[in-house]
Amino acid sequence: MLNVWPHTEHIWTNDIDPNKQADFHYDATLSESWDSLPECDWICTNPPYSEFAAPIIKNAYHKARVGVAAFLLTSFLEPCDDRADFLQQHPPSLVLVLPRFCFRKDKRGTRWATDNVTISCFVWDKRATGQQIIIRPKSTITGFYKNPEQAISPERAFEIVRAIPKGSIYETDVTF
Repeated sequence: MLNVWPHTEHIWTNDIDPNKQADFHYDATLSESWDSLPECDWICTNPPYSEFAAPIIKNAYHKARVGVAAFLLTSFLEPCDDRADFLQQHPPSLVLVLPRFCFRKDKRGTRWATDNVTISCFVWDKRATGQQIIIRPKSTITGFYKNPEQAISPERAFEIVRAIPKGSIYETDVTF
């Protein structure tokens, strides 16, 4: 999706799994890995939600010149030992709370299941001077689908991204 975002000039990707298509295959939990990655304004990530999320977010925050956008469990706001100090010193400038999405099948593999906590998009914009929480019901999200079987086409997703006006990332008239 970032390839069609009108403000994107260059994208690089990283995935620890060498079998995944990516520009780099570094362990993002290790601060020294970030030294090998190119300079960047923004880091967009969807890290694992386990104990790996906090070190990845901290490293991303220190690497990015402008900010970080990350999909995380909403409970990431809980000041646990692995992130309490970071969250106090660097609270997110935006938390976009999203409806539950079914990423996987249940244990029997028969129906789509959700996690115990909903997902939010956390944004750490280093230029921001305040904090904002936005809550979006699924009826207000253009192209929202509950599970992969209901997914919109890539072409429709590209149309939606291309229609977002320049400079409107925090404006309430834009549907995410």
